[in-house]
Amino acid sequence: MGLLDLEKSPFRGAGDGKVTIVEFSNFQCPYCLRAWTKMKELLEKRPNDMKYVFKHFPLQMQGKPFEVSEMVAATQEVGNEAFWLIHDFLFTKEGQDILNGNADAIKQKIGQMLQEKGYDQKVFMTALETGKGKKRVEEDRAVGSKIRVRGTPTTIMNGDLVRSPVSDQVLDQYLKGK
Repeated sequence: MGLLDLEKSPFRGAGDGKVTIVEFSNFQCPYCLRAWTKMKELLEKRPNDMKYVFKHFPLQMQGKPFEVSEMVAATQEVGNEAFWLIHDFLFTKEGQDILNGNADAIKQKIGQMLQEKGYDQKVFMTALETGKGKKRVEEDRAVGSKIRVRGTPTTIMNGDLVRSPVSDQVLDQYLKGK
């Protein structure tokens, strides 16, 4: 777990949860969308039992998937709640539709959403322009490469690579100590 650099990543749930789930994900991956839908359900049911940590892992180091991850990573500079606002939106039908547009339209939508919720979108733009978002994505990809992430989503639970989708049963096993 020490290799995963968790303190740099946004998380949800209990900071001291019995189970820590780290997911390497990509906003333009249909499997990641399904995995997040289930994970969100688990977090709502058991918020005190688990900590969910998000890691950016666009499969290519260039192109739109990387740019989208870079934009979302830049929202982390605004704050954890701002990150989750954008994360959750992009993993909806409307968000997925927006991802089919060009990068400028996506950036504009993110800025608009931040502004509507009262966040300082200048912090987001500065993080994007100065490369802070890009650096976060590169750091997450480097961590993923160290542990041999090959595709998305890749899930680590309490240090174990979990090959099957995270379900209530899998979570129960980890809560009981496997």
